[in-house]
Parts: sequence; C-alpha cells; structure tokens
Amino acid sequence: GFALFAAFVIGLEPCEGAISEARYLQAHAMLRQELEILAQLKAVGANRRKPNGAPNVAALEQSLGRLYGGLSAAAHVSRHDIVQSATAWDGEVDDLPGPTNMTRYFPETNEGLARRSYALHIYMIIRLVEELSVDLSFRHKSAAFTAAENEALNLAIDLMAAEGMLEVVVDAGFNADTYK
Repeated sequence: GFALFAAFVIGLEPCEGAISEARYLQAHAMLRQELEILAQLKAVGANRRKPNGAPNVAALEQSLGRLYGGLSAAAHVSRHDIVQSATAWDGEVDDLPGPTNMTRYFPETNEGLARRSYALHIYMIIRLVEELSVDLSFRHKSAAFTAAENEALNLAIDLMAAEGMLEVVVDAGFNADTYK
C-alpha cells in the first residue's frame, strides 16, 4: 500500500502543473492514474487486488467511477471530440474570410475545464488522505485522525462545495470516527 500512496504523492506536482499550464490531455491522463491508484488502494484494503490487472474503478464511489471513461478517452486520445477540443484554435486570424477551423500547437487556458480538473484533483487528494487514515489506523491504532484533522478535511469539502467545485450529498464528508 505504501508504494501506491507514494506514487500518488509523486504525481501531485506534475498533475497540478499540467492543469495550470493548460495541458489538459496530459493532466487528464494523470487524473485517470490518480483514480486508478485510489481504486487499487480500495482493492488492497479489501484484500482483492489483482497482481496483473487494471484496478476495478467500480470500487470507487459512483461519482468518481463515472468520470473514468472520459479520463480514459483523454489519456488514450481515442475520442476525436476530446482531442479536437484540446487543440482547436478559436482565435481570429487576419486576412481570412469567414469562420475557420484551425488547430493550435500551444496550450490555451479554459477556465471552466481548469477549475473542474483542479476540483477533481483536490477531491481525489482528500480521498487519498482518507485511505491513508484507514491504512494507518489499521497498522497503528494510535495513528487515527484527530478531531481537528477530521474537521480540516470536512472544511475543505465544504469550501469546495461553497465555491461550486463539487456537490456534497448527505454523508459525503469524511468522518474519522467511521474508521476507528
């Protein structure tokens, strides 16, 4: 399990950089890997990890599992509409009549996509912290989350909901008492 946690942490900075640099196809490939790491952690925790296979994202909450297909399409550049939206040039070009359909070879910021991508990234970090809490409390009973740490995670989720970055459903918040 520790190697999976480490792999996730090592990928934090490149993923955040790709999002902030408007390299969305690459960022979504990394977000997909974060989802797969979370799924593997769930499988390890349930003692159902396959030694040579893709993780079963069905083990994740439904809202995360639904995103897997789109992230996979971005990672595999298998859907033309996704690739085209990441490379389309909508800017004006001098001396060309009428609308044009052009491809750009540089990143261009899409505020909505960047915000949604970053929200997903942060949410998966929160879920990773929850998995780490479960793992640590299983290995070391004294390592359970404190009330202050639990409150900090719940505040992060509340802030994301207040900013419109995610929708919170009943009992979606992290509760360390569940894992004691």
